[in-house]
Amino acid sequence: MIHEKHMEWISARGLDPQLAERFGLKTIQREGKAWLAIPYFDGDDLINHKYRRTSEKDHRMDTGAPLALWNANVLRDPKVRSGQVPVVITEGEWDALAAIQAGFPLTVSVPNGAPSSETADLDQAKRYEWVDRHADDLSHVAEFILAVDDDKAGHYLRADLVALLGADRCRFIEYPFPCKDLGEVLEEYGAQRVAECIGQAKPYPVQGLYTVDDFPERGEVRSYSIGVRPIADMIHIVPGTLTVLTGYANMGKSTLMNAVIAHTLRYHFPVCVASFETDVRPILVDGLRMAINQCSKHDLTKVDCSDADRIIRERLTIISQAVDEDMEMDLDKFLSLCRTAVLRHGAKMIVLDPWNELEHKRKRDETETDYIGRAIRAIKRFAKQYDVAFWIVAHPTKPHEGHKKIPGLYDISGSANWANKPDYGLTYHRPNFKDNIAKIVTTKVRMGLPGRRDEVEVTFDFRSSEFHAVAQ
Repeated sequence: MIHEKHMEWISARGLDPQLAERFGLKTIQREGKAWLAIPYFDGDDLINHKYRRTSEKDHRMDTGAPLALWNANVLRDPKVRSGQVPVVITEGEWDALAAIQAGFPLTVSVPNGAPSSETADLDQAKRYEWVDRHADDLSHVAEFILAVDDDKAGHYLRADLVALLGADRCRFIEYPFPCKDLGEVLEEYGAQRVAECIGQAKPYPVQGLYTVDDFPERGEVRSYSIGVRPIADMIHIVPGTLTVLTGYANMGKSTLMNAVIAHTLRYHFPVCVASFETDVRPILVDGLRMAINQCSKHDLTKVDCSDADRIIRERLTIISQAVDEDMEMDLDKFLSLCRTAVLRHGAKMIVLDPWNELEHKRKRDETETDYIGRAIRAIKRFAKQYDVAFWIVAHPTKPHEGHKKIPGLYDISGSANWANKPDYGLTYHRPNFKDNIAKIVTTKVRMGLPGRRDEVEVTFDFRSSEFHAVAQ
């Protein structure tokens, strides 16, 4: 039987002492002290006890006893095995009794509380040996309600239980202030509130699976003019998106990019340029100065460049290996520098020109296609996370001798991911290097984004550093 003092302690927690007695709790003497003993059964077999001192925080178990769930026999209830009702899992027996008292008899408790740190290896963790012991019974449970403590240790336990039992089968409980477990809810608010907490348990998030209510209204897409008049309606600068520009080498892609970057610097926001093939001074800087001032290279010595120089100095950041050629510029290093440009300098547009100048480190047994897919996903995550417009210049494969069709995203060296994953695709193509005539083609515009798939013939006016559409 339970000692009167222990009866008072149980009642003070809002629990019914008679309920505790029905589950076999009793007062025993150990080492000259009175302990509350909680029996653990597996079927009819008594396999363990938990002991608690109520006057001080002291918990013990039977030496050598197996780790098993408390009240584990409910896992064999026909309603549980048929998937009709969920099983509540608590962090301790007292919280389990609170749930049972509130009308949820199909409740179990882990035998040893919550871990004090993250579990490094769940398969080897001794504290979860009960999972193997009850593996068959647990496999028949359709749904678990995780009623663990709302503290750091409880969060570790919840993460472990989700990993062990499956996120798709788990719900979690939110407790009313100031409570962190079901026992405190019972003591503070009563059994009805405990029942409400369990009844309102929320599905544990499954990564990649959502309902429509998980998505906020997006509103109108924020977009900015590109600054190249012939294609002004065909493509826009949109934060959070990836644009890929392709075209054969030495045909004018960088001149087009200079026009876009200069316009963005002047009228929109700071830009970070990864300049690997182009010397920063004088080629990149002079190209931007010409585009901002709308003048020729010859006229740079005649016009006032102070405003253009101020814009470039204040709004342009550059990623380059020119200063330290031994620096390894792989994707992780590059994105780390991009992050610094965003946070420190306010960059809202990132330009990587060209893609092939990064040091591409593939994982063991990773194909080029798999690597490019992984890299583009990382870049798109970056663009969305930091709300930046990400532009990549990527070369197509070399054409066969005498054949120079207009290259598209599928022609970029390495992978069809270049066509599948970007939001915008753009091609700059000059059929003849000697002729000042080119085609700009928007090969891809993702649904819902401003712009359209189209093409236009252009010439480049070297006197004003501007592109003009060819009259049809």
